[in-house]
Formats: sequence, C-alpha cells, structure tokens
Amino acid sequence: MFSFLARARNRIAFAAAILVAASVPAHAQLTEETAKQAAQELRLLVTEGTGVIGDLQPAINGGKTTKDQVSPDALVGQFKARYQKAAGAPLDVKAPGVVGDARRAYLQSFTSVVTRFQGILAKGGQDAFVPAFFRAQVLKEFNQLMQGRIQGYATNRDNELINGDWAVQKVMKGSPLAPEVQGLMAKGGLDPIVKRSGNAVMGYYPMKLAPACVACHAQNGLKQTVGAFGGALVAEIPVK
Repeated sequence: MFSFLARARNRIAFAAAILVAASVPAHAQLTEETAKQAAQELRLLVTEGTGVIGDLQPAINGGKTTKDQVSPDALVGQFKARYQKAAGAPLDVKAPGVVGDARRAYLQSFTSVVTRFQGILAKGGQDAFVPAFFRAQVLKEFNQLMQGRIQGYATNRDNELINGDWAVQKVMKGSPLAPEVQGLMAKGGLDPIVKRSGNAVMGYYPMKLAPACVACHAQNGLKQTVGAFGGALVAEIPVK
C-alpha cells in the first residue's frame, strides 16, 4: 500500500514538474548577428511608433485632436504607414524568430498604451501626452512581453532629465550595460553604436533634439539646441 501511494505521489509530482516547465518560456540564446538585427528592428519600431505621437503633438498641446483622429485604429494605422515608409516594406507581424516576436510585442504594447490613454489624447492640453512619456509607457509593456529576450530603454543625462524616472540608474537598474551607457551619454556623441558587450549585444542609438522637444523642454527650464544630443535609445539582447 505504501509503495503504491509513493509511486502515485511521484507520478503526480513528475506531472506537475512537466506542467511548470512547459509554462516557462525556453528561448535559445541568439547569435551575435541575429541580436544586432533585433536591435536595429527595435530602433525602427520605437522611432516610428514614437513619431506618431510626435506628429500629433501640436494638436494634442492645443487640445485640437478629435476622437476619430486619436482612436487606436487610426494611430495603429499611422504607425504601420510610418514603419512601411521607413523600412521600405510593410510591418510583417508573422515573421519568425526574435524579430517577429519584437514586432508583435511592440504592436501589442503600442495598441495597449494608446487605448489606455484615449481620454487624455482626445482632451489634450499643453504637455498632456508627450512623445517621451508615450515611449516610456510602450517600452515598459514591451519589456514585460519580451521577458528578457530584448530589453529597450530610453534614457538621458541626469542634468537634462525632465522626468527623474527616466534616469539610467532607474530604467537600466540591474543591467551590466548601465555604466557603459552613462559613459557614452556623457560624451554626447550622435553616432549609433551596435556591438557585443559581455554576454549581450548593445544597440546604442543617440536621439537628436527636434524643434518641438526644445520648445517643450524650455518651458521646464532647460536650454537646449535643435539637433543636439537628447538622450539615447538602448537595446540590450543576450547572446551566446
């Protein structure tokens, strides 16, 4: 009797272990080349996605948007159009591998954020919904969906932060790339860097200040120049 119960318990424990293992995503580590392609894809997704809100900034600040103009369907359509123009090909969310996963995760995150902030987008007002805030919200959801396969960070130098939550030490907490990113930002160079750093590929993409950004930041006491360094988008991707 005892041996029968013991065997039954062992079978149940084994079955439970299989279920738990099946619920944990198992991802093969990427090659360096594949990781670099994924970093470039993330840059494209974030740039074009954030550009949708950037294009609407004058209307949002002036409280002149319409519900139809900022509906999730309309904004997703604008994102796909911008992506196709920049990439020279439509957004293929059925693509295999990590690039396809990144596209699906970004599209889901983009749609989630513009849906959640519908009321603010429709009402508008000065600085009610700025591109940097939108980008941070989308990346937060994107990172959760990607579960460490790709992590994206948008950050800036401490003395040029409008929002302290976007400092390197906060958005990249625990990342071994944080010190290197801080060093690169201190130099203020505008050339992108995509390279292996330890056990990860780092995509470091400086962002140039647009006229609307400079004007908005000036209202917060920052004196900046159009075209100058305005922070960086960073992709972190574990590799073999």
